[in-house]
Order: sequence, then C-alpha cells, then structure tokens
Amino acid sequence: MSTTFIGLKLGSTTTCIYKSGNGIVLKEASLIAMPTNPKIKEPKAIGNDAKKLIGKTGENLTVYSPISNGIIQYDELAVLMLKGFLKKVFPVKSFGENIKAVLCVPLGLSASEKKQFEIACFKSGIADVFIVPDIISFALGSGIDIKSETSAFIVNIGGDTTNIASVSNLSIINGYNLNIGGSIINIAIAKFIEENHGLHISAEQAERLKIEICSLFENYSASTTIVGIDKNTNLKQEISITATELYPIINHYYSKIAEMIGSVIQSSDPEIVADISRNGIYFYGGASHIVGLEKFMFDKLKFKINISDNQYSNLLGIAELIKYPQMLKKIIKNN
Repeated sequence: MSTTFIGLKLGSTTTCIYKSGNGIVLKEASLIAMPTNPKIKEPKAIGNDAKKLIGKTGENLTVYSPISNGIIQYDELAVLMLKGFLKKVFPVKSFGENIKAVLCVPLGLSASEKKQFEIACFKSGIADVFIVPDIISFALGSGIDIKSETSAFIVNIGGDTTNIASVSNLSIINGYNLNIGGSIINIAIAKFIEENHGLHISAEQAERLKIEICSLFENYSASTTIVGIDKNTNLKQEISITATELYPIINHYYSKIAEMIGSVIQSSDPEIVADISRNGIYFYGGASHIVGLEKFMFDKLKFKINISDNQYSNLLGIAELIKYPQMLKKIIKNN
C-alpha cells in the first residue's frame, strides 16, 4: 500500500489541502449542509456548494460550520465534511491508500481539543496525523527565519481568531489567542446595517461590504450598494453604504488587535523586542488584507509591518515539513 502525505488546514472559515507531488489541491468553505431529518446521515452539500445554500435552505436543510473559534464544535459533522473533501482530492479507486497528514492548528488549543482534530482525521480515513502550530508552518512557508535563535513576531488575523506569537528555534516562545477575526467583524457590520438602516443582510453580504469598501483610513471615500430585506415591510430594498459609515466598526476591532499585540510585546524579553525592532511584525490571514493595515499598525505599534500576500504560506510550510521529517519531529517535540 502506497503512502501519500497531505498538508491540511481545517479552519473555521476555510479548509485547504496540499497533496505531496501535486501542490494545493483544495480550498473550500468549512461548511456542510445537512437535512434536518436526523434519520438522514448523508450531507446535502459540503464546502463551497454548501456556502451557496446559505439563506436558501428552508426548513428541511441546515448549513453548519463544524469548526468555530478554531475548535471542532460538531464532531460528526467535521468527520463528514473532511471525508467529503478527501473524496474530492483522492479518486475513489485510490482512496484506500495510506494517507498521512500534517495538520496546522491555531494557538491555545488544549490537549483534548487537539485530540478532537486527531480523531476527526482518523475517522475520515487518514492513517496518521502530525499536529503543528499554524504560525510555525506560515513562517516556514514564507521564508522567515525561525530555525535560529533570532525570534520572529507573527500575527495571524483569521476568520474567528487572531493568533499572536514569538517564534524561534522552531518553537513558540510566547503566544496569545484573541477571539477576534473576520467573521466577528462581518457580524458587527450586519448588526450595524440592521440598527441604522433597518435592513437585514447576511453575513456573506457583510463580508462583501468589508472586502469591497472597508478601510483603516478614516476618510476613505469608497461606497457601494447592497440589497437586503426591510425589517418593517419584509420587502427587498437597496441602499448605499459608505466606508466612512463602517469605519468605527473596523477601527474598534483592529484597535483591540493592536492593543493585544502591544501587550504581548511589552511582556516579552528585551532580546525579543530587539528582534522585532530589526525585523518588524509579520501579519498574515484573510483579515490582514484590509486596506490601510500597514499604516494603522505602524502608527499604533511603531514597528515595521510586513504583510504576507501569499494565502497558502502555511501549506507551503507544511510541504517543507513533509520534505524534512526531522524538522517536523523537532517541532512536534518542542510544541
């Protein structure tokens, strides 16, 4: 039986798979649509197909996010979702092959929470699982030096959480997990639209607003239109939204992230602060690409800001670990 290594990221919003010899083979929403009838165990849709059903399911179907805040919330649904993704990556005729996975996870997971991920992988047909911190795999995939005594200060602003950590010698020196991410900001935008415009919009529509017009520049002039449901008449209504209206929300959440980064830096050893002064702070994750982040964080923190433009850096880091198993063993031992 042949062995195939994969890199796996089971995120709160997105699942990605790297396949040894093939590169990145899957990036889909971490969603599953299930019939409400408990007797029916087969999913109606997974991934991006399930995302298309949000708001269109009726009473007989529900779309779930099996993973929230970086933690598996629905064990059985996580297994069904991952099984479906693996079937997309591996043809049916070769699905019996021995699959080993390097799984990157956020900071702050307990032993039992990591065990949940392991069990979900095993039940999905993966023979062996090696768990590494996502921040370490990102650093390796980005070419950041974390193998030496020099430390790298890294911030991942993800879907549900923000991870902040200093890394050196392939180890997390200190780290913090903040429950703020892109999805939380989407919810806040949708709430603002309802309270100030009397319009119900979905989290997906709020995300579109965030991506299209939101900025960390206070006087950013972008605007767009959005269609929602008037909460008084239940009729469709189109309104215009400006970046200026949404700025207080964006400023609020990113200020909290900056505050926590500053707090972690203040509690760090002088040697780490000296490394940050030389090399700056590295940002990655979907919510790190908002317009104005570099200037905003520099003004708040007074350190050089480096923003990654490669959304697959963590999986490229996993590819490095698959290539060099001794380095993988060291990371598992140290973390």
